[in-house]
Amino acid sequence: MQETAAGLPPETDPRARPLADLQALLKGRSIALVGNAASLFEGHHRIDDHDIVIRMNRGPFVLGDEGRAGNRTDILLVSRFRGEEYLSAAPHVVWMTPKYRNKLKAAEVERLYFYPPAWWQEVVDQIGSRPSTGCMGIDLIARLAGPENIHLYGFDFWKSPTTYTGEIRPGPHSPNSEESFARARLRPERIAG
Repeated sequence: MQETAAGLPPETDPRARPLADLQALLKGRSIALVGNAASLFEGHHRIDDHDIVIRMNRGPFVLGDEGRAGNRTDILLVSRFRGEEYLSAAPHVVWMTPKYRNKLKAAEVERLYFYPPAWWQEVVDQIGSRPSTGCMGIDLIARLAGPENIHLYGFDFWKSPTTYTGEIRPGPHSPNSEESFARARLRPERIAG
C-alpha cells in the first residue's frame, strides 16, 4: 500500500479532511475512547479529564448521568449516518465503515475524515469478521496516536446491552475476537467496562 510522507495511506477522497490533521490533534494526548456498553454507567469514570474524548455512533446522544460518563465529545466515530445531527455533534467526525461512502453528499464528505479501507481490511483479516466501530476506533487511534495513549470506557465486548438499544446484539461482529484484538494492544488497566 502506498503511504504519504506522514506514513498514512492516501486519502480515500481528496475532498475529505486529511487524516494527518487528525493525527496531529491526537499525537501525545491522553485519549478516552468511550464505547456504548451499558456497563459504562456502572462506575464513575473521569472521562472528561482526558485531553481528547472520542465517542461512537449514538454515544453523544445518550450520555445519561454525565458525572459517570463525561459530557464532552471531541471526536465522533460513525458507521451509520444521520446527516447534520452527527456532523454537528463533535468538531471532528470520522466515517469508519467502507460501506455507503458513495451515498454521501459532497458537502458532507468535506466535513468528514475517513478510516482507510485498507486498514479496515487488515482488521477483518486479523479478527476474522466485520469489525465494530469500537474495534476500528481502537485501530485508528493506535495507528494515529499510539496505543499507549488510549483509555477505553464502556467496552465490555457485548457482555451488557448497548446503551441506546438496550440489547446485546453483536450482529456480524465477533465479541471474543474483538476483545482479544483490544487486549493485545492495550494494558489491562486501560480497559474499563
